[in-house]
Amino acid sequence: MRTIRVSEDVWQVIASQGKFGETEDDVLRRIFKLPQQSITDELTKPSEAAIGRSPRKAFATQRMSCHIGNNQLQVTFQDGATRSWPLPTRSDKAGIKAVRDKAVTFVKEHKATIGQINAVKKTLTDNEYWTSK
Repeated sequence: MRTIRVSEDVWQVIASQGKFGETEDDVLRRIFKLPQQSITDELTKPSEAAIGRSPRKAFATQRMSCHIGNNQLQVTFQDGATRSWPLPTRSDKAGIKAVRDKAVTFVKEHKATIGQINAVKKTLTDNEYWTSK
């Protein structure tokens, strides 16, 4: 693998051409009509750990959205699975933690990635539903 530097506007164009779950390499291969990376390439390249990076653990297999509306936390997956929980007052730390734990359990049941799990927690904290403070 090689590293290249691109300007922000070039990066945005690459990102806009991407499909869910694709890497930058996948996008450029598709645009330039190159074959997908061969298994031999994968086996002969140095591991991410060997070059000082953490390996990417998993890609999400389906999109997930999470938002707060009408005093409820709602999580929806691309396949249509949806669940919502009524939110307690912002001062009810135990109640917030209970809702967060239920939502995290729900997304884990749908094989969510760590990023999707963290998105549920971030939705709560972005809307000032903190479990501490």
